[in-house]
Amino acid sequence: MILSFLSHVLAAWFAFLLPVFATYKALSHRPVSEPELERLTKYWSLLGIIVAFEYLAEFLISWIPFYWEIKTLALIVLALPQTQASTYVYDTYMLPYLQTHEADLDADVASINAKTFAFLQARLAALWQFISNAINKNAAAAPQATGAPGQANPAGAGLNLESAMSMLRTFGPSVMNAFQPAASNQPAPSPVPSPVPSPVPSAYASSVNTPAADHRSAPSFPEPQPA
Repeated sequence: MILSFLSHVLAAWFAFLLPVFATYKALSHRPVSEPELERLTKYWSLLGIIVAFEYLAEFLISWIPFYWEIKTLALIVLALPQTQASTYVYDTYMLPYLQTHEADLDADVASINAKTFAFLQARLAALWQFISNAINKNAAAAPQATGAPGQANPAGAGLNLESAMSMLRTFGPSVMNAFQPAASNQPAPSPVPSPVPSPVPSAYASSVNTPAADHRSAPSFPEPQPA
């Protein structure tokens, strides 16, 4: 137990923290030290392969006696700039393999990514369908809440299960939008009626529509009286 803890402490210091600080120094100083930056890049490439192997298959060999001690020693040797071990391993083994199989690796990476995204999309769609069906069943089985006769429904009574399901259908496809607060359930304002012209009085309408000569009779001409 003590040796395992000591191995973890040494690996954390020499294999991770010191290379991180060295990478910062190589990137921040101008002009950039090309040899140091190249050495650190090769080291991080090898460390990425080691960490990936740990996630996949370390449980198969971690039972070997002195495994942690051997692993810590290997990481320290790879990380120390005095040994240049990471540069040697990268140039001797990793670089030739990658150059030879680069086209095949590109095709494999693209295929794995496409299949992984398709699988995740299908699983998420099936999960969302399951949740939607469960909510629909609960909505069909739950009795509808009604207010007491002669009383107005209290505020918020319209937020029933159906409206919640509608909001879930709207915001469910997006994870971020699913946690957005729902819009307030205020009734839409009624449209403002257009002004109706007031009726015109009949006397005024007749005076406007009928000429004034129609309402006056012609003056009588005096007839001559016999002498």
